[in-house]
Amino acid sequence: MRIVWLLERTDQLWGGVKVALTDANWLARRGHDVTVLSRTAPPAWLDLQCAFQRVDTLSPAVVPPADVVIGTYWTTVPAAAGVRGARAVHFCQGYEGDAVEHDNVRAQIEAVYRLPGVHHVTIAPHLTALLRRRFAIAAREVVYATDHDVCFPAPARPAGRPLRVGLVGPYEVPWKDIATGLAACRLAHRAGLQLQLVRVTNTAPHADEREQPFPVEWHERVRPERMGDIYRSLDVFLGTSSGAEEGFFLPAVEAMACGVPCVLTDVPCFRAHGDHQYALFVPPRDPPAMAEALVVAGRSPEVAAALRSGGIAAARRYTQDAHGKALLAVLADVTGHGKQVAAARRTDGGDLVDLGARLTRELRDGAARLQAAADHERAAAFLAAAHCLCPGDAGLAADAAWALHQAGDTAGALRMFTALVEHGFDQAAVHERRAHLLNGSGQPAAAAQAFRAAIAAGRRDADTYNSLGIALFRTGDVAGARSSFERALVLQPDHQDALANVADLPAH
Repeated sequence: MRIVWLLERTDQLWGGVKVALTDANWLARRGHDVTVLSRTAPPAWLDLQCAFQRVDTLSPAVVPPADVVIGTYWTTVPAAAGVRGARAVHFCQGYEGDAVEHDNVRAQIEAVYRLPGVHHVTIAPHLTALLRRRFAIAAREVVYATDHDVCFPAPARPAGRPLRVGLVGPYEVPWKDIATGLAACRLAHRAGLQLQLVRVTNTAPHADEREQPFPVEWHERVRPERMGDIYRSLDVFLGTSSGAEEGFFLPAVEAMACGVPCVLTDVPCFRAHGDHQYALFVPPRDPPAMAEALVVAGRSPEVAAALRSGGIAAARRYTQDAHGKALLAVLADVTGHGKQVAAARRTDGGDLVDLGARLTRELRDGAARLQAAADHERAAAFLAAAHCLCPGDAGLAADAAWALHQAGDTAGALRMFTALVEHGFDQAAVHERRAHLLNGSGQPAAAAQAFRAAIAAGRRDADTYNSLGIALFRTGDVAGARSSFERALVLQPDHQDALANVADLPAH
């Protein structure tokens, strides 16, 4: 295949750029004609094994003949969609529209996600669910990649002082929330924990993070092949991302692969790696909780050993070959190059697996079209059939249950959501939708519990806290309702429903 990647910048080391360029190398090594187009110079931090062109603007006119053109950021997708004779693919590693810094261009971002004829690829379940929920996009999800030749475990570090705490990411990006991690380290230090911060950033250290009351070991713009040694020197890794804006955050999984005990915020991307035995989870933007978890993970040998083994196990699923093969399968499918390969596969049940995956995609796509046409009964039937083909897909299960409600069978939908929870589906979409149905069915106490479960699973937005407040008010818990409405207003000060609900509460 002739494959062209479009990237805004390749001269700066960002996780998403690293993954895209590593993918380009992987595809080139397997004989594909791969070209990277960028508005900047090629990376000094990675050796490219494919063609590279620097261009002034990313537009259809500068794209060489291609079978598929891959946009890697919202600004690059329109150029990919405009190339005649090629399929356009959006490689989504995070949804840009929810980032605070993009408030002024949110409408443009949403318009890009609604462009017709674009095939979307995601790298995490919560991104797949978000695109389906907001844009009726049936995205193809591929497993992400970790370089296990670089990120591998060394023998467990002996207990000692100071405790080496790793904190990775640019201070300037609001939702990376490095500031809260620094505050947590200061609290732990003030409480008597002897620590050394190992600070890794792809930008220059920010002035606000320079002066700390404990020693800081700085690493700036580190080449990817050196990161394994840094991870293996740590006693604890601290992941501080504050919300769903984080698509995956590769450093956390790289640290797990190196056998480092992890303390992670309780956000969707960090909850997506398996049985949740790989980290201590703390609420985002909560320095005291982070500080306490650092002490536990760093000074309890039993906890550290459990987190180490759980993290190594969780990271094993993320390999470059598994990721590359999954991505290549999507590209082959959207271009038609995979038809002959699929027809030739006759071993190990490959035909049945491919057929099931194809049928599931077609049923999902058909359901999205039916829902757009308000044909909810047929959409529910399509999603129920897809759920039978793929019963372990939590997002699909939630969509199938919700479609029953939209078709008028609210009691059946509630039974299905309850069964999903009882069978261990601990996903925010499952809990939140079940909560709304319980609230609408006159069961506010159960609804409040379900909303709390949704929040614990990562749904920490103003709408969810406002809905929790309504449920609590209906149970008679006025103080709890007030707290929930106020939390909604902290997250979104102009939330009209929460403002009205607080005003309607009785005086203290």
